[in-house]
Amino acid sequence: MKPSIMTMNYVTLIQDKKMVLAEVPEALRSEVERWLNYFSTGQLPTITTNGNVGGVNNEN
Repeated sequence: MKPSIMTMNYVTLIQDKKMVLAEVPEALRSEVERWLNYFSTGQLPTITTNGNVGGVNNEN
């Protein structure tokens, strides 16, 4: 799944040190955090049914 434009705007602002993750609206925070992780590690985490993060998916 591709990120929304709004998500990428927040990712860019955080990477440019114009804001911090705590300033992102709660509804978007997990998605922004997911993409920040992707850009730093090159891997998107998958969410299992019990809520644990593990593995890599084929969304990239």
